[in-house]
Amino acid sequence: MKKKKFAQVRHAFLYKYLDAAGKEHVIKAWAKVRLPSRAVAITLKSEHVERSMELGGIGHTATCSMAVCGTEHADQFPHHVEGHIDWTYTRAYVVSKVDRETGLPTECYVYEHNDSVAQLNDSAAGQMKLLKKLREDGPRTITLSPYRVRSAVGRPGKGRKKTGARDTEQRLRGGKLRYAVAKLASEQPEAV
Repeated sequence: MKKKKFAQVRHAFLYKYLDAAGKEHVIKAWAKVRLPSRAVAITLKSEHVERSMELGGIGHTATCSMAVCGTEHADQFPHHVEGHIDWTYTRAYVVSKVDRETGLPTECYVYEHNDSVAQLNDSAAGQMKLLKKLREDGPRTITLSPYRVRSAVGRPGKGRKKTGARDTEQRLRGGKLRYAVAKLASEQPEAV
């Protein structure tokens, strides 16, 4: 049997529930992470924020206003959307498959975003501020971009070659650097 070279990237979805005795339990569902094929633009409206407030979405990644908005715009995504989105400060994990027996996520797509809406969802005052802003300025469009793989070979950067390797130029470090500085100082003429 051939062994995989790298482990599959996964995301943990957390679910809380109360048992018959009223004790709270947490279930962690691990889902395979897939990369989407294109960017998606969704429009946040004041109705989404109001719905999030009804669901108690303050500080909750699955019922925040953006998760509610993304679920409503499921037809905009290039893949199937199961209705659950885990929205964090910089990423959105959109569930595409669930287990038939348990109903827990087994596969999701990861998107990047650079808006400040997630920070506003962390407090009641923040959600009220977001709601007021949407009512005054109108709907807000948020772009979800495909997650960028940051360690790809040939990625541009200071001192990198096309292969992603650093320059072979020799740099003086440690003792060699101290010797070069001392030698340079001894060659300088003394001031009179």
